[in-house]
Amino acid sequence: VCYWLKRFGFSPILIEKSANLRKGGHALDVRGAAIDLVKRMGIYEKICNMRSQVEFGRYVDAEGNILHEEKGERFAFRQGEDVEINREDLVEILIQALEGVPCHFNQWITSIKQSDNDVEVQFGDGRTEHYGLVVGADGLHSKTRRMVFNKDEYKLTNLGACFSVFSIPNYLNLNHTEVLCEANQKLVSITSDKNPTIAEVAFSFRVQNVLNNIRDENEQQRFLRDTFQDFGWETSKILELMSSSNDFYFDSVTQVKMRSWTKGRVALLGDAAYSASPISGQGNNLALVGAYVFAGELKQANGNYHRAFKRYNELLHPFVEANQNLGILVNESTLVRDEVSQEVAEKRSSKIMQEVEIAANMISLPDYENYI
Repeated sequence: VCYWLKRFGFSPILIEKSANLRKGGHALDVRGAAIDLVKRMGIYEKICNMRSQVEFGRYVDAEGNILHEEKGERFAFRQGEDVEINREDLVEILIQALEGVPCHFNQWITSIKQSDNDVEVQFGDGRTEHYGLVVGADGLHSKTRRMVFNKDEYKLTNLGACFSVFSIPNYLNLNHTEVLCEANQKLVSITSDKNPTIAEVAFSFRVQNVLNNIRDENEQQRFLRDTFQDFGWETSKILELMSSSNDFYFDSVTQVKMRSWTKGRVALLGDAAYSASPISGQGNNLALVGAYVFAGELKQANGNYHRAFKRYNELLHPFVEANQNLGILVNESTLVRDEVSQEVAEKRSSKIMQEVEIAANMISLPDYENYI
């Protein structure tokens, strides 16, 4: 959003809580309408050059026997110009595109007070600054959302599952391959891509109850160990290596539902506004499209944020709804009770790929560049 705001003539400032760019995270897909956007930004070729290179996906049973194998693109529901890239690589590309945008790291907001004329923002170091608008793009657990919106103005819908990713040594010596074991409403996958020494692990599983403190990493890891202790395959070894991982991530499979993503001079973007859940594969694309529409509508309204915010909500809601429905479909189609047979895997892949293509293209992007 900083990129597009700068390009459209505004003066954005990026505030980041972390002391530096955060590494790790799951691989992200760029597809559908978002492909057009990254081409307009001139970064599609860079993304393709740094794309993941998983060539095969393989389903195994609890003993490690191969049940089914697919080409990497189909295994991850990609087709055509769709491209997958590791989160940290995409962040690096985006940051490089922010020429002229001040980026302040190790900063966080403690309060937001709105007036008719501006927004007063207080920071953790005691500073107070005034801005014309504030955009919260701070994720599923958005502090901006909690500070500005009342509890009855948003709903967090847990889809009844949890998700975790982290890196470990590639002790299985996988080569551009993802191996996945899915049974009893639980899933473990391990992937090695361009770096032959590292493997990325993903856990996903159905849960009845959410953790008491879902942000406590020790409790998260203990929960994973308890849930997968008798799962079989390579799970015991993976859980043993988990403690040494430096990029552990865990969260619930949750969607954010809001009638309006704006209030006064504050707007929400990405997962903070309309998370479709980590397993939808569309969170990244919703964020890219949302950022473009938000900045473009501000340009088209000549900075009249009342009009721009109204249009932002109107234009994006059908796209968000389609992708949240996709998230529900993927959630219902995965984490099956039995082992995944070839017939089940192929039928599921075909259905999800069809729905992904529809949802990813469920918006016609305005051409704000040529607006006069």
